[in-house]
Amino acid sequence: MAALEELNRPRQETIFSKPKPKAKTVLSQDDVLRIAFYDDSSPAYNFRFMVRRMEREIKRSKRYNRPVSVLIVAVVGFKKIEETYGVVALDHCVQQVAEMLIDLTRVDVDMVARYGDNKFILMLPETPGSGAAILAERIRKKLEVTPLEYRWHKLSVEASIGIAYFPGIGNDAAELIAKADLATDMVIEKGGNGTAFCPV
Repeated sequence: MAALEELNRPRQETIFSKPKPKAKTVLSQDDVLRIAFYDDSSPAYNFRFMVRRMEREIKRSKRYNRPVSVLIVAVVGFKKIEETYGVVALDHCVQQVAEMLIDLTRVDVDMVARYGDNKFILMLPETPGSGAAILAERIRKKLEVTPLEYRWHKLSVEASIGIAYFPGIGNDAAELIAKADLATDMVIEKGGNGTAFCPV
């Protein structure tokens, strides 16, 4: 009996014991979609997914001779918010700006993605440069007059927006992004809070 009890007694773990297998993390379908397509801290898409979609959209635009435009929105003021109120406040403000950009674009047509610490990129299918300029100015004004809210604070930011479009300024996704980014830098160098096309 004593021998049987000894066999059935749970063994104590030592440094020589085999490690127990770790429980596997089970991801839901929503978790997988979130990781694959969306930015970590905002409702915008991630940059990798945006580039893949943009490449497909430009191929379609070339085939059917349709326009597509790209905006890069640099939000001036995020750094000051982080320095003054901390990272949590910054994340909260990034999310508000992303939601604002999504609200200003066409649902299920345009795409908004996170491009960097203080930048977002917008792809506007079926939109010529003139239409993109109208949207860019609408975004600039909205961010200028709408304070971001964090707890009881009202925080102001401004937008510097660069515009590139096909056909005309770029012929592929990489070129459109680079030229819109260059136009954004030109706006920032002139003082910010404006919009500009990339020079042809």
